[in-house]
Amino acid sequence: MKKIAIKYGLLMFAGFTAFFLIMHLLGQSQNYNLRIFNGVIHIGLITLAIREYRKTNPESLSNYISGVAMGMYASLIGVLGFVIFMVLYLSGDAEFMAYIKSSIPIGEYLNPITASLFILVEGVAVSLIGSYIITRIVDMNMGSDEAWERYRR
Repeated sequence: MKKIAIKYGLLMFAGFTAFFLIMHLLGQSQNYNLRIFNGVIHIGLITLAIREYRKTNPESLSNYISGVAMGMYASLIGVLGFVIFMVLYLSGDAEFMAYIKSSIPIGEYLNPITASLFILVEGVAVSLIGSYIITRIVDMNMGSDEAWERYRR
């Protein structure tokens, strides 16, 4: 479980970081709506992690808690890595931090750590909800594949 979670967690971290840096270089880091692509990266890699875990551990197919745990484990590696990156980045980019402070109502109370905590909370929420839904979908698909194989024999 650890190897799979670390593999997909590091890919998630790399995806979040690369996407942020590319959008920042293109002058689009202030475009709040582009965060939907973080969701695509997040859910896509959760799906791959859970699917790989289920293929290597087929006995866990009907145990949705293990699938959710896999998704959460991989996500926490990716999200925590990105949160640490953002704390460091916002500490070094005073102009971007000032933009964040000026663009939200509670901005005067933000610093790089508190601003990055919003990313952590959002990431944990997406991880939990996404892992549960994806586990159910993967289990349903793999279960029907297994049933089809039994039927063909």
